[in-house]
Amino acid sequence: MKKNKYIILLMFCFCVHFLQAQSGWTREAKGFYVQATASYFSSNDYYTTEGRLADQGSTFNSGGLLIYGEYGISDRFTAILDVPLVRLNSFSTTETVAGVGNIQLAIKYKLLKNFPLSLQVGLDIPSNDGENFARSKTADDFGQFNEINLPLSDGEFNVWTTLAASHGFANGKTYASAFTSVNFRTESFSNQLQVGAEVGHLFFDKLYLIGKLKIQEKLSSEINNQSGSFLYGEGTTFTNFGLTSMYKLTDHLNLVANYSDYSGFLVERKNIYDGGTFSLGLSLEY
Repeated sequence: MKKNKYIILLMFCFCVHFLQAQSGWTREAKGFYVQATASYFSSNDYYTTEGRLADQGSTFNSGGLLIYGEYGISDRFTAILDVPLVRLNSFSTTETVAGVGNIQLAIKYKLLKNFPLSLQVGLDIPSNDGENFARSKTADDFGQFNEINLPLSDGEFNVWTTLAASHGFANGKTYASAFTSVNFRTESFSNQLQVGAEVGHLFFDKLYLIGKLKIQEKLSSEINNQSGSFLYGEGTTFTNFGLTSMYKLTDHLNLVANYSDYSGFLVERKNIYDGGTFSLGLSLEY
């Protein structure tokens, strides 16, 4: 029984996706995992590229529907597809723009047979040229309706390379993972570094709770001011923390909920709206 719990836990550790969860495990051959999740974010706390909290006077809102899947090509190779099927962006003073976000295709390879250490390479494919203009809800003093660009895609290719390691503890219910990831960007955007860790535990043989922590830094002292929108992520740094829960409804169907937020206690918040993201979804695994 304890061995079975451990196997279930290992399968779960690498398949939960929110907060860009990473682990050293790959899926077994021909095994698959699919998750559909809706998310919502709202904030009027914007931190500038210098790390200063600015008074924006309006609230930024974002939401969407994410489809994520994994398939075990072999016991050591896993194929990954990540599609923000619908993204919604708006300010409280503008209309909402909608569309598809960047699509990611990735391959994860288990480097060692007897220890969960993996290397993952993912290609972020832009869904558009990075321009989605939202019209203001009211006219200005000259009777004109202004427009602001609220991109749903950054309009450029990214290559994420991630090294991750994991460990399952002897009780068969607890695990820990750590990862480091570099995002190689094009179109004169600055490259990015992410480092993170998570710890998960199984309660009542049904409920997984996972605590996560991640930081992001830019790998350049300069930023592209012409691409400085926070939605492009140029010069964006932060500390991100969150809690994910997964409740097993059946042997294959799970209810997934997530909350994540930002802080400046490890890495300063720059070029980012600070606030909580709420997510709820369903996952299916075999």
